[in-house]
Amino acid sequence: MFIETEQEMVAATIQYRRDYLDGLYAVLEERRGQYTQIREKYIDSERCAGNREKYRSDLIEMLGWPLTEQAELRHNPMEVTCQKAYDLPYASAYRMTFEILPGLRTYGMFFKSAKPAESKPFTVACHGGVGTPEVIAETFETNNYNRIVERLCSFGDGINVFCPLFHMWAERFGPPMKEKEDMGYDRNRVDGRLKQVGSSTTAIEVFAIIRELDWFMDQKIAKDGHIGICGLSYGGFYTTMTSACDTRFSAAYSSAQFNDRYRYGREDWIWHESAAKFLDAEIAGLIAPRPFFVEGGENDDLFDVKSFISESDRARTFFEAAGVPEKFISHVHPGTHEVALDDTGITFLYENIK
Repeated sequence: MFIETEQEMVAATIQYRRDYLDGLYAVLEERRGQYTQIREKYIDSERCAGNREKYRSDLIEMLGWPLTEQAELRHNPMEVTCQKAYDLPYASAYRMTFEILPGLRTYGMFFKSAKPAESKPFTVACHGGVGTPEVIAETFETNNYNRIVERLCSFGDGINVFCPLFHMWAERFGPPMKEKEDMGYDRNRVDGRLKQVGSSTTAIEVFAIIRELDWFMDQKIAKDGHIGICGLSYGGFYTTMTSACDTRFSAAYSSAQFNDRYRYGREDWIWHESAAKFLDAEIAGLIAPRPFFVEGGENDDLFDVKSFISESDRARTFFEAAGVPEKFISHVHPGTHEVALDDTGITFLYENIK
């Protein structure tokens, strides 16, 4: 027989659950302290400067397949489609698909700058959460990207811009997918399934950018020494991670993402024992000695600007050890979770890829 009501049971046992949860957090905090010490013994600015390629290989190994087999996979033929979509005052827009792996087609939009200069630099511009290439280009609504694609295409002598699609769009862009296990738009569930087989969403999507860049370089649209990458929020994450993995990117500009991964550790930004090797500052160390610009909004309601500043201070030591402190810029703008309205980051990117 029941000796107490459900209400009485909850009241009598809630403290046990609180104690358990408090204990979990205490164990986690102690474990993080231990792993910070492990990471500091594994990598610091001086070690990274002396053996950067070894650490880059370790990062790729952590992210998983197909990055771990890219040397072979990038030799496979890749079917590419390109269809004119429309003309804008600042660019001609094209919809593109790339078969980066057998049976896996990725999508993106290419914006060919309307500026008259014959030779222009090239930049990958990465959208953030619940976004698409059309969202970052603001082709149907204004948003927190603050016209970044238009500003890039129009800056200086012009920049040609490619905007890849990532698996993080909102349901308003199409009905939920029902096939297989109804993973639909659940990015974390897809990521977990990929990690189960030695891959990750990040590995797939960084590899996609690498393959897409292969094509643009083959077509002479992107030229060695004149290639940039930028992005907001999740796009800032892909900016940092991709330029750390692929040294063809001459400069990178990450907005509203660079931060303390202990404080902001989304499931798909975490790998097994990643705290023992790479948090944001260490990944930035793999971008050095190439130019890297990070920015955060003083009034960002998602990521605290104070932890952005502290992680930037850690990252700066890697560029100092590489002998190029001037190539790392940490910029705080007065905005929220958005691309800065001022052109400081765009100017930095352009000057390093023009």
